[in-house]
Amino acid sequence: MIPSSTYRLQMHAGFTLAQARAILPYLDSLGISHVYTSSLLTAKTGSTHGYDVIDHSRLNPEIGTDDELKAFSKELKARGMGLILDVVPNHMSVGGINAWWIDVLENGPSSLYANYFDIAWNDHYREALRGKVLLPILGSTYGEAIDSGLLKLTFTGGAFALKVYESLLPLDPRTSNLILEPVLEELKTGEASDDVLELQSIVTAVGHLPPRNEADPARVAVGRDEIAVVKRRLQALNLTDAITRQLEAIEQDPVRLDQLLDAQAYRPCFWRVASDEINYRRFFDINDLAAITTERPEVFDDVHRLIFEWVKDGIVDGLRIDHPDGLYDPRAYLDRLQEQSAGVTPLYVVVEKILGPREKLPESWATAGTTGYEFLNVVNGLFVDAASESAMTKTFIDFTGLTIPFDELVYRKKFLILQSSLTSELHVLAGHFDRLAQLDRSSRDFTLNGIRHALRELLCSFPIYRTYVDGMVRPEDAIIIKRAVRQARRRNPLLGRGIFDFLRDTLLLKDPASGPATEDFRAAQIKCTAKFQQLSAPVMAKGFEDTSLYIYNRLVSLNEVGGEPKAYGREPAEVHQFMAERPRGGMSPMATHDTKRSEGVRARINVLSEFPDEWAAAVARWRDRNEKHRQQFDDDADAEAPDRNEEYLLYQTLVGTWPLEGIDDVYRTRIRDYMTKVMQEAKVHSSWINPDAEYLAAVGEFVNRVLGSVEFISDVHEFVQSIAPFGFMNSLAQTLIRGTSPGVPDTYQGTEFWDFHLVDPDNRGEVDFDRRIAVLKAIDGQSLDGWKLLGDETFKMKVVSRMLRLRRELPDLFRDGDYLPLEVEGDAAANVFAYLRTHGETACLIVVPRCTGHMEPGPQAWKNTFVKLPAAWQNRQWQDALRPADSSPHADRIAMSTLFAHAPVAMFLTAAANKM
Repeated sequence: MIPSSTYRLQMHAGFTLAQARAILPYLDSLGISHVYTSSLLTAKTGSTHGYDVIDHSRLNPEIGTDDELKAFSKELKARGMGLILDVVPNHMSVGGINAWWIDVLENGPSSLYANYFDIAWNDHYREALRGKVLLPILGSTYGEAIDSGLLKLTFTGGAFALKVYESLLPLDPRTSNLILEPVLEELKTGEASDDVLELQSIVTAVGHLPPRNEADPARVAVGRDEIAVVKRRLQALNLTDAITRQLEAIEQDPVRLDQLLDAQAYRPCFWRVASDEINYRRFFDINDLAAITTERPEVFDDVHRLIFEWVKDGIVDGLRIDHPDGLYDPRAYLDRLQEQSAGVTPLYVVVEKILGPREKLPESWATAGTTGYEFLNVVNGLFVDAASESAMTKTFIDFTGLTIPFDELVYRKKFLILQSSLTSELHVLAGHFDRLAQLDRSSRDFTLNGIRHALRELLCSFPIYRTYVDGMVRPEDAIIIKRAVRQARRRNPLLGRGIFDFLRDTLLLKDPASGPATEDFRAAQIKCTAKFQQLSAPVMAKGFEDTSLYIYNRLVSLNEVGGEPKAYGREPAEVHQFMAERPRGGMSPMATHDTKRSEGVRARINVLSEFPDEWAAAVARWRDRNEKHRQQFDDDADAEAPDRNEEYLLYQTLVGTWPLEGIDDVYRTRIRDYMTKVMQEAKVHSSWINPDAEYLAAVGEFVNRVLGSVEFISDVHEFVQSIAPFGFMNSLAQTLIRGTSPGVPDTYQGTEFWDFHLVDPDNRGEVDFDRRIAVLKAIDGQSLDGWKLLGDETFKMKVVSRMLRLRRELPDLFRDGDYLPLEVEGDAAANVFAYLRTHGETACLIVVPRCTGHMEPGPQAWKNTFVKLPAAWQNRQWQDALRPADSSPHADRIAMSTLFAHAPVAMFLTAAANKM
């Protein structure tokens, strides 16, 4: 069942199931039909987001018990509500106590879970890493860690382990004779006891254990049983003191310690080594999050078993799939979800898919739609004045000196990512293509180095996150692949046409030049294509979303997840077309836990597009006033902190987030922390991998000084006060569109009030639900009235509660109803966005303002503007849904001054009974 609306809750130790249950009466009263939570599975201790799952078989004990989950579900059902659950099928945390990962580290390729993680066991270009896992967990080089005494050895419960900081890494029992044989030699000098004889027997048994690379499943199973017996026998020995002495001796002998560690199924290394040599696929470039092979049936089953139990028991009503682009075959995964959904057919499923310009969700996917980034960005663009593009571009260039086209910037940053944090993934991918090339005489002369360079060019030229070739090639995928190959070839013609043709034909699953593809060749092609697609998505995410969007700061309200900074403003006709074609089950958010700015911040920054001259003058004043606070570094005459682009971003951020009641130290800290994150993401002067502490401190001090300047604070405050009313109107208009257009309106926790938060962690703080509960009770029954009260926190909640309740009361209208764009005529026609939702004889009229910065606030500005009604909906009695007592008859058109008599948005209802 498609929800009428959802409300996102971030579950963690600070907000538990019991607390979520306590606010259900409030969410019900607000008009919410489905609570939509972050993952409920056991995550790494202290997780605040749930994406670092360590155990798929258990409810996270930090957020509640099984009984509390059942009580939560029972309360939902009693209220006619449901639960949408966030599912993380791509990766697991390997930084916590993950039983699967621990088994892999102990047993290597013979582990029961060796294929649960996407590990290149035998494909690494370093021979010493074949059959091992690289663990980038050290804070210094491996040699320094060995020599410094950082690495400690432990013996507990019959098992040996390596202690690195607070982590315990198992030692392979097959290698325990490197410890036990010296213990035995020491004890042989004394009297032969039963323990010594038993230890002798254990040493012999260890010597006969099957090796880690044993391929025979029967021998592997026998080996696991024998290892369990060895551990029990060791635990029963009364030789702890002798074993401890030997462990201490090894710790103090770098040669012996290195020998012991070299024998393990993993190699600890300096964390910086990961970008070049890591041999397990990660979630983007996060070492702690290892990719899992959900395409394998046994992995899929183990990852989803508990989730399907919750679906079967009626606890979970729908799923949100995190990052489907990371899956080997998203279509097959979604099909399997539906096939195994315990008789709930179809199961409501949405995917967190970022769509590129003009990209459509694959029709073959078994999903109701996306989580709505494309919706957010299209609606946001409606409130950007396209006429100011050239003026705003000039101000940006004049202030920052940056003239690089956005597409070129994205290319360069993707190239940077593939030369730094995702280098190892590129190496592994090149290895797959190299082995494919060797299978046919027409491609055998392509070198591994040449293939790697060509793949890098192709990945940097890819215009979308990924294609979906899965044994068949969709026409739209073929167009994207051919276009990207042509661009890559133009950028680097020295590589030769042949190697790019090889890449193109591989991704299009074409036969080799020598003749029809063999079965082995086709299977290798499909694998290469899948692996390419799994890498193109994180390259785009890191190069575009996490780097370029922090550099191209022309108008940062456009720099959103899934956004198009080049798309400067959207005309009503384009938005109407988008709405008419949109899947009815897709989510419609204006803020999420992942957005870079809240709806309120974007809505206010959008207003700058309506005042380009005033904005240019303001930033020029602020630049001159704050020049004295910038810090110049003696070793580089051109290096100042912040640079002009960072300063330009800071001023937009201040305008977007500025509290109208005035700033305090909490606000100063938020902005300082935000700018630190911005600089790490932009990777210009600093980065997460190579932070420049001196530069970061200098920018932090700049923030302190400018936000301590009375003159500057006063100037910014006055400027923000002048544009804030239009920002409130933008936000209110977007809110009403979100709640009444095709799709499922999604409210991110707390944003039923005006919200001015930035990217995480700023947007993931505690929500004052007590305050929201009190306000909702206070405003119930009140009419939406008063343009002058627009900035009041109750104003937005009135609109949110009215539209969500109405949507729940009329599900057929808003879920299945038609979307009809309306024509507007008159003096301010360009400043209106209007549409009807219709179903049978019921209709809802939605009218909102846009780009009204130069109009006088209030209904008098709209006296010569009218919304035209289709013939079928003329001569009706329309009831004001925001002021239920008001209604008025109309003929073929409605005056905007009537619609906006009490508020800057309008929502009117009519039905067959209201015909005149």
